[in-house]
Amino acid sequence: MDVKWELKILQTFLCWSFLMTIFKCRGTGYSSNTEFSYEDRVIKHLLRKYAERGKYGRPVKNYSDILNLHFGLQLVQIMNLDERKQILTLNVWTNYGWTDVHLRWNVTEFHGVKKINIPAHEIWTPDLRLYNFADERLHERRDSLCIVGHDGSVSWIPQAIFKSSCDIDVKAFPFDKQKCHLKFGSWTYDGLQLDLFFKDNKEEMDTSEFQISNVWHVISAVGKRSKVTYTCCPEPFIDLTFWITIRRKATFYAYTLILPCVLLTSLTLILFWIPAESPAKLTLGMSIFMAYFVLLSIFQRNIPPSETSPVLGTYYCVNMVLITMSSFLCVFVVNMSVSGTRYPVHLPKTLKKVMFSYVARALCMDNVVKPFMDEGHVTCPTTSRRYMGVNGDGSKFTNDWKGSSETLITVQKESNTELAVIHTKVNEIRNFIKIYKERLEDKDRKEKIAKEWKVLALIFDRIFFIIYITTIIVSLMVVLPIIFDSDIED
Repeated sequence: MDVKWELKILQTFLCWSFLMTIFKCRGTGYSSNTEFSYEDRVIKHLLRKYAERGKYGRPVKNYSDILNLHFGLQLVQIMNLDERKQILTLNVWTNYGWTDVHLRWNVTEFHGVKKINIPAHEIWTPDLRLYNFADERLHERRDSLCIVGHDGSVSWIPQAIFKSSCDIDVKAFPFDKQKCHLKFGSWTYDGLQLDLFFKDNKEEMDTSEFQISNVWHVISAVGKRSKVTYTCCPEPFIDLTFWITIRRKATFYAYTLILPCVLLTSLTLILFWIPAESPAKLTLGMSIFMAYFVLLSIFQRNIPPSETSPVLGTYYCVNMVLITMSSFLCVFVVNMSVSGTRYPVHLPKTLKKVMFSYVARALCMDNVVKPFMDEGHVTCPTTSRRYMGVNGDGSKFTNDWKGSSETLITVQKESNTELAVIHTKVNEIRNFIKIYKERLEDKDRKEKIAKEWKVLALIFDRIFFIIYITTIIVSLMVVLPIIFDSDIED
């Protein structure tokens, strides 16, 4: 009997538990007020209704209705601008807003619940895409909940990191400004199905939460709404394009590129005032050339390949060209001055006339070229008078060797053998003096030829100096307006 009573009691307990379970799960399926809040009831009610209709169709009553989508961007951080890959990376908060007719409820029925938060993947969300994306990732946004109002309004603010392509202009580097854009639009819905508008009618990015960048300064971030018809589809598509203009902060580059350039420019000015025959000119020129080459290598690492060459890079190249030409000229002049005694080559008459008569006069170098304006062979009267004892009046000796020979012949006829010996010695002395005079004249001629080449090098150095000064002035006229223009816009 005891066993039977125990079995009956167990059966009764099981039946009572089963009935209580059925009672809790009957009706709408909601539990008692102590276990589920009215917010939970709203969420379960809406998600069950959404599960019945699906989340792939637009949340409108009629197919012909146009869904209005409001979109905005809040700029948080400029993470990177890769000049070589031409990719802009931004950290932003995206702000979506639309009305879903299937997410409405009666506030009084659910005891004053006016808004709820539900996962975005449980309901319909717009397929808004960044058209000019340059990202290898599959997802750009982080998951976040949607805020749903009782009237069907949906607000979705996910965080996102966008990587967009950007045309980089490095002409004014490192004082450059870059203008990049982010173009957003629906990938499948045309303008007759989904219309795009700016959030709160603000045609610009919100920069209230922007973190100041160490590299870039934001000048403007404006937006524009466009309607475009593509070749794939006859219907127009709506897009929102945000243009962000940023300027590089050149403080860092002022110490790494600008200051060394100024110092090398000063050294280059000294280079053109060193005489061409001086070995220090060639040594200093090669040292400055290598310094510019190193700076150009550093400069090249910071900029991408571009059709427009940077002004600063062009300035480096012009300096290197001028230094190279000056060094070549220095080597040529040294070679002509050293080997001029062996292989004397006169300046071409046309070149000498143009450079000494016209260019030297234009460069105020008349006093330098005046001793070399005499045409014809070079003689050295001072040296001849010093060694031959002859002056301009011809007062002591004469160059008439024929008269001297006749006199010696007469003496030879009237003299004895001792006079013949003296005559022979005099002939030897005469021949020695004649040869020595020719050597002096040839030496003076070669020295003058070498000096002519040195003067020509001096003229070319003066030309290069003027070109260099002109280059500096033109560069300043180009760069300074860029700097002042940037300061004014700040």
